[in-house]
Amino acid sequence: MKIIFTSLLVFLLSVSTIFAQNNIDFDASQSWIGFMNVFNLETDGGAYQFGSPWEVPLLKSTINVVDNSITLQPNFNTYAENATDAFWVNQTTMEGNKNMEALTFVEPGTSFNEVDLTFSGSVVKSTLAEGYTAYFFIKALDPTNDYQDALGDAKVLALPASGSFSVSATAAELANGLLVQYGFSIRGTNANPAEEAALGGVVISSMSTSTKNVKAAAAKVAVSPNPADGLLSIRSEARIASFEIRNLSGQVMLSGTDSEVDVANLSSGIYVVLVDLGDRREAVKFVKN
Repeated sequence: MKIIFTSLLVFLLSVSTIFAQNNIDFDASQSWIGFMNVFNLETDGGAYQFGSPWEVPLLKSTINVVDNSITLQPNFNTYAENATDAFWVNQTTMEGNKNMEALTFVEPGTSFNEVDLTFSGSVVKSTLAEGYTAYFFIKALDPTNDYQDALGDAKVLALPASGSFSVSATAAELANGLLVQYGFSIRGTNANPAEEAALGGVVISSMSTSTKNVKAAAAKVAVSPNPADGLLSIRSEARIASFEIRNLSGQVMLSGTDSEVDVANLSSGIYVVLVDLGDRREAVKFVKN
C-alpha cells in the first residue's frame, strides 16, 4: 500500500509540474523596475557605453494603476539635464547624441524558473514617431555569463500598432539559475523634451480589462472623506479582502485589511487605493490634504 501511495504521489507531482503555467496579463500594480542601456549613435559606431538602474518615471515610462496602463515614450531626461554636455547632446546640431534602450520590467523571482510563462497585453494607442521602436519581451538573464539573455533575444518582439500581443517561453527555457524578466523596452535617440508632443508614445493595458472597464469598476469602490486628513474609510459592495495605497508612481505607501486606515502621515498629493475583492481588484483615487 505504501508503494502504491508513493507512486501515486510522484505521479501527481509530475502531472502538476507538466501542466504548471504562469499566464501574466499586463498589470500596472506589479512591482515595475527601470533599467537603461546607453549606446553610441550608429554613425559613431554604435558601441555599448554603459547600463544602469534607472527610475521608472525618468525612463519616461508612466504607470497608471487606476487605468491599469503604462505609457512608453522616448527618453528625455538625459537631454534635459545635460544640454551643454557633448556626450549627451550634439553641440552643433543640438540633437540627442546617444541611443537609449529604456527597459521597464518585472522580476517575478525563482518561482518562475522551470515553469512555462506567457506574457500578454494590449496596445491601446500608438503614436510613436519614426526612429523609435517599442518592444515587449521575456528574458532569462544568465548570472554566470555576464547577465546575457540565455534566450538570445528570441522573445523580444516589436509591439503592434494596436491590439493584443503575447510572448511565451517554456519551462526548459527558464531553467533554474536564470533571472526571469518580462516587460517592455523602447529604443531610440535621447530626445529634446521640447519635442515631446511630436514624438508621441505607446499606451498599453491588459487584454482582459479595457481602460473603460477599469474606470467603471472603480466606481464600485468608494473612499471618504475625499480629500482626507486623518482616517480614510474604504467602502465596497463586495467584501474587502485587503487594500494597498499607492502613489502615482506605483509605490506601496500603506496596506492592510481593515475598512479604515490612518493616512495622516502621508505627504499631500494624489494617491490610489487598490482594493482586493477576492475575485477582482478595483481602484479609486483620493487626495491627501
